[in-house]
Amino acid sequence: MARERDEGKRLAILTAAKRLFAARGFHGASVSDLAREVELPVGSIYTYFESKEAIIGTIIEEGWEAFFGALAQVVSGPGAPEERLALVVFRFLPELFGDIDLISIILAEADRGTLLQDKLERLAALISSLVVELATERGMAMTFPPRRAMAAITIFLLGSLDAIRISRSTGIQVGPEDVIDFIKLSVENSFGIALVPPPKVG
Repeated sequence: MARERDEGKRLAILTAAKRLFAARGFHGASVSDLAREVELPVGSIYTYFESKEAIIGTIIEEGWEAFFGALAQVVSGPGAPEERLALVVFRFLPELFGDIDLISIILAEADRGTLLQDKLERLAALISSLVVELATERGMAMTFPPRRAMAAITIFLLGSLDAIRISRSTGIQVGPEDVIDFIKLSVENSFGIALVPPPKVG
């Protein structure tokens, strides 16, 4: 008879695994280390995940999809394009940049089947649609071919994530707020607009 699964334990396993994998790397953290961290028998870990690969895959997929799903709602939602772009810059990027463990794992595992290409293509399509909408509203002739959109998003996103990760581990004085300010200034200078931070929620 299969063991009953407890969502609280599943989340505890994922939280501890994310911390361990970010700190030690995929190969540096064992399932035994994870079991000790969450104070469960090793067999209990396998009740929730069939392998260590399944654990890291779940961390990446669930973390990314939560971010991307909320972002997609805002980008395709109501409001002027510059208001939605301000939400992306001031609300969603800080959320993503604040999860240094997820950043470290995504970057470290980029070549291990994290489907990074697919994630970047979906993100590029989403953001480029908003950029083209903003350009159209501003009377600017802008084409954003998929390949160029992909290159731009890859440079901005991976460059930003790597800068934040490296600054945390080396003490270089470039933080998430600096990256966000750079992106904000790039957008404002490109479109001749001022991005206004949205009101804080709650």
